[in-house]
Amino acid sequence: MNKLDFSKILNDNEKIANDAFNNEDYIKAFLLLHALIESLLRQFLKETDDEITFSQLIKKYDKFLENENYSHKTFSKELVQFNKRRNRIVHQLWIKGYTDTNKQAKPAAEVALTVYGLFIEFLETWDPDITKFGFQYI
Repeated sequence: MNKLDFSKILNDNEKIANDAFNNEDYIKAFLLLHALIESLLRQFLKETDDEITFSQLIKKYDKFLENENYSHKTFSKELVQFNKRRNRIVHQLWIKGYTDTNKQAKPAAEVALTVYGLFIEFLETWDPDITKFGFQYI
């Protein structure tokens, strides 16, 4: 039985997210980046419970920062907004359809690309090996 190579899975998803953005498929790019950021949080926090939501991961991340006596909750507000954007995009799909929602999702996808890379870099201050798991700056 072969062990899964998560770095290949992550790299594949990062490439597809980047390609989707470049092909102006902003919804696909954003949703893939949301999943990648959730995976990044799960890996960083060593969270294995599949039932824990993105919002709960953010709270756990905030608790980590608090336990590290890090007074500024770096990226917490961005992660909350990121999750709210995801919920709005999914909701808008049902109201406006894919084409109109996709046009409006471009700024959210641009921010998601930037936040993803910056968040990886920030988390490396506590876990220099986070990129060894496969996360890359795209």
